[in-house]
Amino acid sequence: MAFVVEKIPQEVLSSPNQKLIGFNPALSSRWAIDRERDAFIVLNRKLGGAYDGTQETKYFTLSWNNELIQIVADPLIKTFTKEGAVMSWRVHSITIPSALQNRCDEVFQLIKAAFAAVGECFNGYEYISVNVEFKLTSSY
Repeated sequence: MAFVVEKIPQEVLSSPNQKLIGFNPALSSRWAIDRERDAFIVLNRKLGGAYDGTQETKYFTLSWNNELIQIVADPLIKTFTKEGAVMSWRVHSITIPSALQNRCDEVFQLIKAAFAAVGECFNGYEYISVNVEFKLTSSY
């Protein structure tokens, strides 16, 4: 199974872990979830953007097997081809919990799969491809 974008269920939003995970319904009421891999990604915060005249930066939490991975990424300019739109992300910070440190390759693959579903802020665009580049400025 792959990640799919869905509305976050109310029982999840009202759970005691809501604050720990950082659900922010003001930003998005959707998540990308892969039930088979026990993983989901949510948008927690965003800074900058066109109104500020700065690069937009988005902060996500990826939950995998009850471990929380913090991700900071910039959505890059979309490109359009006759086949459709292509979305690109630049991930520049990942905080991987110690329990997953020996599984970094799997974490990177999971991030790519999650961002393929996320597109840009769960806004419903259909992309023919989503590219993820890792330009880490902080250690994981």
